[in-house]
Amino acid sequence: METANYQAPRMGVREYMDSLISIARSPASFFGEAAAENGSRRALIFLMISGLFYCSVSMTYFFENSLQMGFIMMLNALIMPALGACFSFCLMRMMTVSMVSYSRVFNVYAYASGAVMVISWIPGLAILMEPVRAVLVTVGLYKTGTLGRVQAVMVVLLTAVLLLMFFWTLAPVVSAIHG
Repeated sequence: METANYQAPRMGVREYMDSLISIARSPASFFGEAAAENGSRRALIFLMISGLFYCSVSMTYFFENSLQMGFIMMLNALIMPALGACFSFCLMRMMTVSMVSYSRVFNVYAYASGAVMVISWIPGLAILMEPVRAVLVTVGLYKTGTLGRVQAVMVVLLTAVLLLMFFWTLAPVVSAIHG
C-alpha cells in the first residue's frame, strides 16, 4: 500500500542531474527506487530534457543549425523509447502472467534512453551506446520486479528484433509514398 501513496519529487535541474548520476553510478538501485513512481511524468520530463540537450548539441555541431533536422531528431528521441516500451510491454504480457503497467515499462525505457542520449551525440559513441542502453533497460526491467534475469534479457533481445523488422517492413512503404 505504501507505493500507492508515493509521490515522486519534481524534476528540476538538480533532480535531473541527481537522476543522471544515480543511473550512471548504480542503475540497479536507481531502477529499484524508480519502480515506486506513479505515472510517467517524471520519466517523460527526464527524457525530454535529455532529448533537448541531444538535439541542440547535435543540431549545432552536425546539422548546421537546421531546425527541421532538430525537430526530426527530437521526435525520434521521444518516440523510439515509447515504441520500444510498447513492443516490450506486449512481449512481457505474452511471456508472463504479471500485470505490469505500460507506464512502468515506459519509465525504464525513458530513463535508460535519457541517460544514454547525454553521451551519444559524440561522434562514434552512438553505436557504442546502444548496447549500454540495452543493458540499462535489461537491468531496469529486472529491478522493477516485473521479470526475471533471463526473461528481461529475452524481452530486450526480442524487442530489438521486432524494432528491426518493423522498420524493415516500413521502409518500402515510406519509399513508395515518398517516390
